[in-house]
This record gives sequence, C-alpha cells and structure tokens, in this order.
Amino acid sequence: MDHAQGVNAAPPEDGVTPPQSPAPLESASLAVTGPERTVSHTLVRAPGSTIVLSVEVVAARLARATDRVFARRVQQARIPGFRPGKAPRALYERTYGTEHLWTEAAEDLVDETYREIMQAESLEPLDSPSVEISQLEAGKPLLYTATLPVRPEVTIGDYRAHGKTIDLEPLTEDEVTKTIGAMRERHAELRPISERAASSGDVLTVDVELAVDGGPAQPFGRDAHLEIGRTYSLAGLAEGLTGARAGDLRTLELPFPEDYPDEPLRGKTGSFSVTVKVVSEKVLPALDDGFAKTMGLADLVALDRAVRSELLHAGFHDSRDAAADGMIEHILSVSTVEIPEVLVQDELEHLVAEMRGRVKEQGLAWEQFLLQARKTEDEIRTDWRVGAERRAKSLLVLEDLAKREGITVSGEELVAEAARTPLGEQDARALRDPRVLAALARSLRNRKLVDKLLGLDGAASEQEILKRAGAPDVALHGGAAAESPAVATTASGLFLPDAKPEATAEGREALRKMRDEAAPTPR
Repeated sequence: MDHAQGVNAAPPEDGVTPPQSPAPLESASLAVTGPERTVSHTLVRAPGSTIVLSVEVVAARLARATDRVFARRVQQARIPGFRPGKAPRALYERTYGTEHLWTEAAEDLVDETYREIMQAESLEPLDSPSVEISQLEAGKPLLYTATLPVRPEVTIGDYRAHGKTIDLEPLTEDEVTKTIGAMRERHAELRPISERAASSGDVLTVDVELAVDGGPAQPFGRDAHLEIGRTYSLAGLAEGLTGARAGDLRTLELPFPEDYPDEPLRGKTGSFSVTVKVVSEKVLPALDDGFAKTMGLADLVALDRAVRSELLHAGFHDSRDAAADGMIEHILSVSTVEIPEVLVQDELEHLVAEMRGRVKEQGLAWEQFLLQARKTEDEIRTDWRVGAERRAKSLLVLEDLAKREGITVSGEELVAEAARTPLGEQDARALRDPRVLAALARSLRNRKLVDKLLGLDGAASEQEILKRAGAPDVALHGGAAAESPAVATTASGLFLPDAKPEATAEGREALRKMRDEAAPTPR
C-alpha cells in the first residue's frame, strides 16, 4: 500500500532506532458497522473509475492499535533490568520514543479499515491506493483519504446478435496438390551447377550488402538462398540474378515497398551488392510411397488423407479465429465501460515488453531498434495507446461477460493447459508464478467464452464442422488413425510423426505458408 508522507515511522527524538519485529499484521477485529462503530467513511467517485475515500477511525481504536504495536515492539526491546517483553511502556517510550508507535499503528489501521471498506462497499481495487493521513494525534480520531482505481461497471448490449458463424469451405484439389508440392520443395536436393547460368527455378547462395541514402554498405544477408521465379517481399532481387554464375558480383538498384517490414527502409531505394557464391538446381524427390514414408506415413494414399485433414483443421482454426474477431468487435461496439488509466498503462507495458522480446530475438538492442525506428519509447507508447485502450476494454468486457455466461476454469483444466504451453515445456518453474497462471487462466476462460458464443460445444462440434467440409476420417486431434500415425507440421514445414497439431499455432501457420507457396525474405 502506497502510504503518503506522515505514515512511515520516523526515528525517535533521541536517535535510537526502535527494535524491528517480524510479527505479522493483525487482522481487523471490528467491522465497519456494528455495536461499536469505530470507522466511518464517505465515498466520492472521480473520472477514470477512480474513487476517493475519506475515512475517520475513532480515537479509542487508534489507542488500541498503539497498544498492539507496543506489545510487538517491546518483545525485541533491550532495556537494562528487564527481560524482553517485560519493560513498562513509559520506560520503553523514554528509551525509544513514541512517534514510531503512532505511525505504525496508523499504518495498521489504514490497512485494516481499507479492507473493511472494500468489503462493505463490494469494490474491486485495480491498484494499491494512494493514502494521505491528515490527522494523527493522541486522543483524536485518525483521519485519512485513500484514492484508488476500482473495477468499473460494464454495460453490454445485445452481444448475441453478432451474426458470426464458422464457415469452412471444402478443399479444392489444387490446394492439396500445392501443399504436397510445397512439401516436396522443402525436401528438394540442391545440386550445384557450373555448366550453365542461373535460370528460373534455380537457387542461388548469395551474400548481400545494402547501401541506402548514399551511406556505407551494410550486410543485408549472408549465405542467403534466393530462388529465381519465387515471390519475395522485395521485388526484383531474385529476378535481377537471372543469368548469373558462381563468382559473379551484381549491383541492383531496387525500391523498398511502402509496407516493407523494416519501417526505416519503406519507400527508399537501396543499392544492393550481390555476390553469387553457388548456383544450384533443385531436384525434387519422387512423388511415391518412399516419399510418403519420409513423412512418417505408410504410402501416398495415407499422405493425401493426412494433408487433407491437416488443411481442413488449419482452415477450421482460421475460420474460428476470424469469427471470433468479428464477434468480439461486435461485443465491444455494444459495450460501454469507463477504462481506468492503470489498465491502459498495464497494457502498454505488455505491448512494449512483447516488442522488446521480438527485438531481442532478432539480435537487436532495444536502443538500436528505437534508433532505426527514429522514435523514442514515449512516442511508441503514444502511437500504441489506442490499441492499449482497446485491449483494456476487451479485458473488462470479456471478464464481465464470462461471469454472466457462467464460464469458469477448473484447476484440472488449468493444469492441462499449462502442460501444453511452450512456456511449461521450457521452464516449468515459470508456471508457479501467480501472474503467469492468472494470465493463462484468463486466456483459457476467454477461449471457452468465445467457443460458447460461437456455438461450439467441445470437440464434437469441431468434428461435425470438419465432417461437413469433407475431412477424411483421420483422428489427428485425438490420436492416430488405424492406417497411419498422426502428423503435424512444424514451423519449418516438415511433417513429423506422433505430433499433436492442436497444440501449436506454428504448425498451422507453416501449413498456410506451404499451401500459399510463400517464402521468407533473406536478411
């Protein structure tokens, strides 16, 4: 609790530091109201879902609180002629002073009465209160004010009128063919060639340096693979190497698109110096039962069935996510809530922390990222404030809606969810952190809420939707089918036996990349 000046104990007048006691804070013994009314308060609501409490604690209760503090402190006192705990109060006060007894008693009473008032008013604090004591004198009531944000009331309109459903279209043969083709591409053998120049379909191993705005050339890619004829986010880089041979050096002037991932480069023209190290042709594996076996499957028939099932599962999750996004947009549009500033700041902290993590994964220092973005952290926070406000509103609205719908998360569900998370696999100790568990429980609760409002009643509903879309009878989410082990895609796009596709969104993303024949931009 953030007590204001005047609450913390000051050193006694004689300069002797009073003994410290490890005794725990006592619980309040009297209610806010009762036969002996010891506390009275007024409550004023301020903007931003903030309240200001003006509290008065009767002098008798304050005096009893000082008695309890003295009883704790005297146990540690060292006064000649008296065993610990036996010295009279007058002698103790002559030795150690009195101010610390009253300030510590005030701290105890603020904590006690604050909790009593929260319970009596049925308020949910969102942060510790800011406390200011205006009167602390012997024989007089304790007077203090406490300012704090509380959970606001949420008003929700017709949230069921979202009109969103999960529409899963049957697969086309072209999608299946493209996906299997992409699998073959990822298992292709690269054979260096020297008898001819590079042409469409060949893969070049290159070193790339980039100069922008007349500045010095900087490394842009080392041992990067560029395939001539494949689409990259930087158009012209691969095409400009048509006809090249190993050892060639080519300079290409290419514009960066306005939506290029690296914001500082957007719209600029770069001078690329490309050194061709190796020119290779791709040799695809034969599409036969042997290839299927490298995927952990019995034959081509099993491979075809597994790919169809995986694509439909990925499509189901895409459709479910799109429906969920649209439904949540509708719910937020028919909801009214005053968003406390503390929640907005919390969300901004999370957004910045997430960005710091991504920057670190790319091997950049945070200061270097800010320099490249040409922004300060405060400017980034300003840019992201609208998003943080939306996240805070979503948190409040979905929590309120979950209560209305009776959505809860059991301990067993939370344990099972924790076991499936990458965090749980990497560091089981992290899951002992109450904040991590609370965030995990909130995520699971929201998923259950969304599924209920979309009409998904567990795995049976999902299986019915998949069945209507023509999914083959391959039990990928519940175990292996009779004729083949379950398969899933990893982030690298490889199929591995005995994996569980529902446990990772990365697998579904890899499938989408293979299906669309996407390729990363070399950096």
